Order: sequence, then structure tokens, then C-alpha cells
Amino acid sequence: MPSRSNVKKSPSKGKRKTNLLKLCTAMNKLTMDAVDKEVVKRFKTVIDSATEDITKSLVDQVINNSDELQINVIPEMFHPYVKHFLFMKKRNNKIK
Repeated sequence: MPSRSNVKKSPSKGKRKTNLLKLCTAMNKLTMDAVDKEVVKRFKTVIDSATEDITKSLVDQVINNSDELQINVIPEMFHPYVKHFLFMKKRNNKIK
């Protein structure tokens, strides 16, 4: 039987990425079809595998001030999802 000093704890799920989840929730509200739902589903998977969260100000800029957004300030692994969010936002504004 291994001694207590040799037993490693199983890794925890990590920090809760509240800012990324906020963006994911905003994306989920804009979904209209199966493609949007699939993108949100994959985004959740990427969030779970991400090591760090993004800043609250960056998420607020994506959600509220997307006209002024510089895509290069967002980590590259989130580019496709942010671009799809911006597309969904424009599409929903045209419908209204």
C-alpha cells in the first residue's frame, strides 16, 4: 500500500471561467438553428479545456461594444466563437 506522501490528489476541475461562460450564455440566447447550437456546444468544450479565463472588460466589449472590438486582443483559440457570436448578433439585428 503506498504511503500518503506518494499518493497524489486527482486534479480538480480548475477555476470557474465566469467571463467565458457569460459570453457562452449570451451566444446561447442568440441561437436560431442547429448550426448555432453546435457552435455553442463546441464553445463549451473549449471553455472546459481552456487554462485561463479572459477579462471581464474584454467580454463586455465583445457583448456590448462589438463595433470597436479588435479581434487580435482575444486569445486565438476563441476567435472562431467570437466571430460567430458577432455574426449572430448582426443577423439578429437585421431581423428586428
